[in-house]
Amino acid sequence: MGEPKNASKLSDFLLELYHDASECTPDELRLRVLKNLQRFIHFDFGVWGGGFADGRLVTDLTVLNQSVAILGEWDSVAQEDAFCDLTLDRLGATARFDDVPDYRASLAFNEHWRRFDASHMMATIVGEKTDGYVSFVGLCADNKSMTFSDTERMLKQMLMPHLSQALRMNRELWIGRAAMEHEAIALVDREGWVLCSQGLFHDLARQEWRGGGARLPVDVMDVLKRGKRWRGELLDARMSRFGSNYFVHLSRHPTLSGLSPREREVAGLFASGMTNKQVARTLGTSPSTVRNQVVRIYEKLGVSSKAELATLAGGK
Repeated sequence: MGEPKNASKLSDFLLELYHDASECTPDELRLRVLKNLQRFIHFDFGVWGGGFADGRLVTDLTVLNQSVAILGEWDSVAQEDAFCDLTLDRLGATARFDDVPDYRASLAFNEHWRRFDASHMMATIVGEKTDGYVSFVGLCADNKSMTFSDTERMLKQMLMPHLSQALRMNRELWIGRAAMEHEAIALVDREGWVLCSQGLFHDLARQEWRGGGARLPVDVMDVLKRGKRWRGELLDARMSRFGSNYFVHLSRHPTLSGLSPREREVAGLFASGMTNKQVARTLGTSPSTVRNQVVRIYEKLGVSSKAELATLAGGK
């Protein structure tokens, strides 16, 4: 009798998971899912984030019922953490503190995890599409007399691919929504005459070319027909063939003006070649805070590397 009931609850959980993936922001999604997981697994607090396996760099993090310092301060013991060694060696497999012999006698446990009341942890790390990027979900407990059970481990193992997929879907949706706010598309003929358009295409075209948006300039079409991107004073343009016509995408240049004053400060220092720790030292903050700010800066500007950020910061 119990199994059908539990199966029904899990089905409801998964339906809610994918529904929330289409409605919530990434941080809201992760918090809701961690809270919902407490219906099935007893834990006191949870972490869901991502980063780069090389250097054990955590770049984004959502925390339920605990301080973000739990991983913001972890970098001091990261290279000595045998539990992290185990989970990175077994990507996709769920591990527990108790899987590491004498783990509670280790420096990482006593100097870090115990300070945050993480007597027990059950974590899974999975590799994502971005090279070197991994995401992780860790469930922690202090008020728990025994380790996480094999049943709880199997359940988390089963759910982890769904959590990872839902977050990827969620982020792609939000990236698409953000793009729609500053990108427009039109169908044009071989001469550059606009046959139909979507979004702010005509407004953007008029701002760039100081005239009507009924036809793209000849020199712009020449560049686009050669398969190259065109870059103007205000806009970027790219083109793809559609039958005998073309789709032309216009988008505003990302600029630092959309950042907060502190984000512009961080962007300038980071783009100049500083590391997260050097930026943190300069601004009197923590490396984890800088890492999270850099992630938000990348998302706002639509860039994915320090080189791209440096180009924007330098106004090139």
